[in-house]
Amino acid sequence: MRWKDLLLVAIASTCVSCGQAARSGDEPEVQSVAEPQVKSTDFAILPCKGLEEIASCALVMAGGKRVLFGAPGGISHALSRDDLRNMDAVMLFSLRSEGTEGLDEIRNASWRAGHEGSLPVGGPSGTGAFIGALNLAYEVSDALTFVEDRPAGGFDAALLALLPGEDEERAIVFNTGDLQVTKIESRSSRVGYWVDYEGHRIVLEPCGANQAEEFAGDVDVILNCESGWPLKTPKFVIQD
Repeated sequence: MRWKDLLLVAIASTCVSCGQAARSGDEPEVQSVAEPQVKSTDFAILPCKGLEEIASCALVMAGGKRVLFGAPGGISHALSRDDLRNMDAVMLFSLRSEGTEGLDEIRNASWRAGHEGSLPVGGPSGTGAFIGALNLAYEVSDALTFVEDRPAGGFDAALLALLPGEDEERAIVFNTGDLQVTKIESRSSRVGYWVDYEGHRIVLEPCGANQAEEFAGDVDVILNCESGWPLKTPKFVIQD
C-alpha cells in the first residue's frame, strides 16, 4: 500500500472515532439557565431577554408591579405574556428612535395579552405628543382588530396614556404607595429615574444624562453608561 493510501485510511479511521465519540455522549450537555423567580415582595431588575446588548433597557419588578424602562425595537419578544398582561407602566429615557421603536410593539402586544385599561407611559417633554401620534396612527387598525379578531384586553387597553410630570424637570411620575418612580430630565431631553421601594433606591439613567445619579443620595444600584449597562443578568435589591 502506498503512503497516500495509508494516509487516507488513517484519516478515515480518525473521523469514524470522532463520530463514535460524539454519538457516545462524551460531550458535555448544555445546561439551560432557569428563569429567576421573582416574588411579590422582591425588588428586582431584570434584563430585556434577547436584547442584553442594548443599553438602557430593563424590567423592574417590585411589590408585584412591573415597570419597563426603555422600549427598543424587539422588546415585545423579550417580555413574557404575563409581563405584557400585567405591565404597570413604561418609562422612556428619551424620544430618540433607539429607545422608542418598540413602544408600539408593547402597546399592541399587551392588548392582545389581556392588559386591562390603557398602558401608562412616562418620559421627557414631548412624550404626550409622541404617544398621541401612535394612538392616532393605530386608530383604524384598533377598530378593525376589535371587531374582527377581538384581543383579550378591552378596547381602551389599546391606548397609551400619559403619566404626570411630563413638562417638569423633576417629578414623581408613578406612585402606588410602596413603589415610587421619579423622573429627572436633563437639558439634552434625556430622562433618568429614581425607583424607590421599601427604603431602597435604584437609579436608571441613559447615556448622556447624569442628574439622576448626581442628586440621588444613598443608592443601592446604579445603571448608567459608566456602570451597569447593558444589563445582562438579574439584580436583586431585595430577595425573599
